[in-house]
Amino acid sequence: MAYIKELQLTYRRKRVDDDLLALPVESAEHAFQLFREMQNDAREKIVCVHLNPGLEILSYEVVAMGTDHYVICDPVEVFRSAIVVRASKILVLHNHPLGSAEPSKKDVEGARRMKELGELHRISLVDFIVIGDSEYVSLDERGLLESD
Repeated sequence: MAYIKELQLTYRRKRVDDDLLALPVESAEHAFQLFREMQNDAREKIVCVHLNPGLEILSYEVVAMGTDHYVICDPVEVFRSAIVVRASKILVLHNHPLGSAEPSKKDVEGARRMKELGELHRISLVDFIVIGDSEYVSLDERGLLESD
């Protein structure tokens, strides 16, 4: 007898400011305000926010968890659920529990790979935001998403 795998998605609700959630995510500041609690996490993680063409949030997923000073994430994992929920754009957030929001070389390289993979799937990477203690850095605003 053969077996077939059933894809099962589980959703949890997260309390956020109604005013922020009702608006399209058009800025890194807006995204930071929605996910600012990531600055308090003890471990690094990467979150992918799934957006429709109007930049409204469809859902989000924690795609990777690491230790207090690193996280490993295959860019394919970022797009898996985005494809399932039919997102046309994604926003990726990554925290640095040790405090500084300054992106590492690996953060920039990973974000660029995500952008390239998104182009193949026709899912735009809107931004990659690193969250530190009460601060954030937008790779898009710094122009770091463009390959050299």
